[in-house]
Amino acid sequence: MFILNLKLALRNLWNNKVLTAINIFGLSVGLSGFILILVYVNFENSYDNWNPVADQVYRISVIDEPGAEEYPTSPGELAPALKANHPEILSYARIYIWDLKQRLVGDPGNEHYVDHILGVDSSWFDLFPYKFIYGNAKTALASADNIVLSSKTSKLFFGDANPVGKTIKIDQKKTYHITGVYENPSSPEHMPNDGFVKAGSKGEGWGNANFFSYLKLAEGTDITQFREKINQTAAKLPIADISNKKKIQLLVQPVKDIYLKANAVQDIASRGNAANQRLLLLVSGLLLFIACMNFTNLSIAQSSRRAKEIGVRKVMGARKRELIIQFLTETAVQCVLAMGLAWAIAEICLPLLNKMMGTTLVLYTPLLLKKLMLQIGIVMIIVTLIAGGYAAFFLSGFNPSRVLKGDFTRGQGSLWLRKVLIVSQFIIAAVFISVLFIINKQVDYMKNKDTGFNSDQVMVFKIRKDETRTNFESLKERLLKIDGVAKVGRVNYYPGVQGMQVIGSSYKDTQVNDLSVITIDADYFDVMGMRAAEGKLFSGRRLADSSAVVVNESARDKYGLQKMVGEQWIRNWHIAGIVKNHIQKGMESEVEPMAFVIETENSNSADHVVIKVAPGNFLQTIKEIESVWQTAEPFPFEYEWLDNSFQQVYIQYIHLSKLFNIFTYVALFVAVLGLFALASFVTKQRTKEIGIRKVLGADDFHIVKLINGNFLGLILIANIIAIPLAFLLGTTWLKGFVYRTDIDMMPFLYTMLISLFISVLTVSAMAYKAAKTIVVKALKYE
Repeated sequence: MFILNLKLALRNLWNNKVLTAINIFGLSVGLSGFILILVYVNFENSYDNWNPVADQVYRISVIDEPGAEEYPTSPGELAPALKANHPEILSYARIYIWDLKQRLVGDPGNEHYVDHILGVDSSWFDLFPYKFIYGNAKTALASADNIVLSSKTSKLFFGDANPVGKTIKIDQKKTYHITGVYENPSSPEHMPNDGFVKAGSKGEGWGNANFFSYLKLAEGTDITQFREKINQTAAKLPIADISNKKKIQLLVQPVKDIYLKANAVQDIASRGNAANQRLLLLVSGLLLFIACMNFTNLSIAQSSRRAKEIGVRKVMGARKRELIIQFLTETAVQCVLAMGLAWAIAEICLPLLNKMMGTTLVLYTPLLLKKLMLQIGIVMIIVTLIAGGYAAFFLSGFNPSRVLKGDFTRGQGSLWLRKVLIVSQFIIAAVFISVLFIINKQVDYMKNKDTGFNSDQVMVFKIRKDETRTNFESLKERLLKIDGVAKVGRVNYYPGVQGMQVIGSSYKDTQVNDLSVITIDADYFDVMGMRAAEGKLFSGRRLADSSAVVVNESARDKYGLQKMVGEQWIRNWHIAGIVKNHIQKGMESEVEPMAFVIETENSNSADHVVIKVAPGNFLQTIKEIESVWQTAEPFPFEYEWLDNSFQQVYIQYIHLSKLFNIFTYVALFVAVLGLFALASFVTKQRTKEIGIRKVLGADDFHIVKLINGNFLGLILIANIIAIPLAFLLGTTWLKGFVYRTDIDMMPFLYTMLISLFISVLTVSAMAYKAAKTIVVKALKYE
C-alpha cells in the first residue's frame, strides 16, 4: 500500500509541476532558514561539550555581600583550602589572571604573537583532559619551565614535526622546554588557549583575588548542598576577613554554562548572549510555522484541480482515511525534496553567513551532526503533519455528487480558516519587521551614543619589553616629533578591553570592594578626550603626583565622594578630580566605579600606547611611528584603531541585526507566497461574479479594488494584533541594556505601510489577471 501511495504521490506531483515547484521552493526557503539558525544556536550551545568530565567541573565565583555583583576571580589560596575541607572535591586547577595576555613566542626569525598562553596548575589536564598528540598529560607541567602547545600553535612553529624536547622563548626572555602537544578540541571553549605553562607561586595568598579557580567534583554531588557547605567553610577562612567582607558568598557554576549563562563582571572568558539565542530560536520556529501555513494555503488554492479526481475515487469506493494517507504521502515526499533543497541552500548560504557574522560554522561537525540530524528528523515529521494535515482533511472531504456536477466549493468555513492562516502569517511577518526596526534603532543608538571619550584617529598598540615601559618618556618624545602625531599616552586597560584590576578596601565607614583600577600616564585623558566633572585631571607633560587618583562619577556616587576632591582616600590616595563616566566595556550594564592612577617606575603596568593621529597622510604617519617604535622593540609592529576595536563591544548586536534582517525578508517572502495562493483561490471562486460585473459595466480598476478590499482588512488586522506582540518582544530584549533607546510608534507605522504596500501589489496582480478574463469564459465557469 505504501508503494502504491508513493507512486500516486510522485505521479500527481509530476502532473502539477508548477504547483509542486512553488510548494517545494516556499517550504525549502523556510527550512533553510531554520537549518542555518539551528546550526548557529547548536554551535553557541556547544561550548566545552568536548570535555568528557565537563559535567563534574565548576568554576568558583565570589559575591562580596548579598545583592552585590558577582566576580569570577578568587584568592589563590581558596581552592586548596576548599579541597582540604571537602572530600567531594576530587581536584582543582587555577588560571593566574596576569598570565592572560598576548605573548611574543619563538626564536628570532621565527617569532609570532600568540594570544592565549595560560599559566595554570599542573592538575589542569585532570579537569580539562585534552587529547595529547605528543607527551604525557600527567607530567607535562611538572616544572615551571615546561610548556605545552596546542596542535595549531605547534604547527605554526614546527610544522608537522614532533616538537617535544625542543625549546621555545616567550617575550624574548624566558626559555621553555616543550613537553607536550594537545589536539585542538572539536568544539569551542569558554577560555580560548594556544598553550599552557605552569603558573608559579607568585601572587598566591588570601589578599590576591586574581585567580580563576575550577573544581572537579565527584559524580552525583548535590550542588545545592555543596554550595552551602563551602560557604560555611569560607566564613571560617581568611577570605571572610579581607577588607571586612563578613558576608562573602561563594557560587559554583557548571563550566558548560559559563559561555551563555555567566553573570560575573570583569569576566574575560568568551561570552555569548542567551537572550539572543532564545530570540533566534523563536525566529526559526515562527519561520517554519509560516512556511507550513504557506504550504497549506498553496495546496488548498489548487483544490479545484484535484476535486474531480477525489470525486471519482470516492464513487469507486475509496475511503476518506485512504485519501488522507495519500495526501500526507504527497506532503511527505514534497517535504523530503524541500529538505534536500533547503540543505543545498544552507550549504550555499553558510559561507555568506560566516562572513557576515564573523563565525566559522559548518554543517558537518562530528560532534553536532548527530544532534542536528535528530532535530531535523523530528522537524520533518512535525512539518509533514502541520503542512499536510489540514490540506489532506480538506481535499478528502469533497462531496462526490457535488464535485461531479462541477461544484468545487466547500462553504465559508474553509475560506474563513484560510483567512485566519493568512492573518497569522502576516502577524508573524509584521512582528519580524517591527522587531527588526527596534533592533536596528538600538544598534544605531549604541553606535552614536556619547561614550565619554573620542576614539577617532586613536591608534593603540602593545608594549612588549619591560625596558620600553621603564624608558617610555624618552621614546614618547621621539614619537611626538613626528608631524602626524598629535598626542601620546599610556594605559593598561583601554575602552573595549575585557578585564580590569579590581581592589577591595575600606575608608572610615564606607566599604570599597569593587573598584576597578586603571593605570595611565599623565597624558592619557588628553589623548582620549575625556572631560573633568570636578577638580582637575592629569594632563600635560609633567609627571603627576604618584599618590594622586582620579575617580569617575560612578565611584563618586557609590562611595559618597562628592566633597572629597583634594582629600585623602583609600591606600593614602588623595583625590585630584572626578572624570565624567565613559563606556569601558559595553552598554548592558552600568558604568562601574573606576579609579585612574599614575604609572610609576615600581608598578610599570601600563602596557598599551595610545596615539592621537593628526589628520593628513595616515600611511606616512604610521610608517614613521613604526620606524621609531622598532628602534625600541624590534618586533612585528601590530596596531589597531580604537574605533574599530571598540566596535567589538556591540559587534554581536550588529550580527544579530544582519541575521534578523535576512530572516525578516524570508518571512515576508513566504507570507507573500501564502497571500498569492489565497488571492488565486478567491479570484477563481469569484470568476462567475467577476464576469457578471463586467457585463454590467465594471471596469478593471473596479475589479481590482473589489478583490483588494477582501485582503486589506486582513492585513490591517494582522498589523494591529502584531503591535503589542512586537512591543512586548522588543521591550523584553531591550531590558538587557542599561543604555537603550525608546520604542515609539514609528516602527509599527513603517511596518503597516510596508505590509499594505506589498499586499496591494500581490493581490492587485491576481485581481488584474482575473479582470482581464474573457467574459464568455467567466460566465461558463461552474
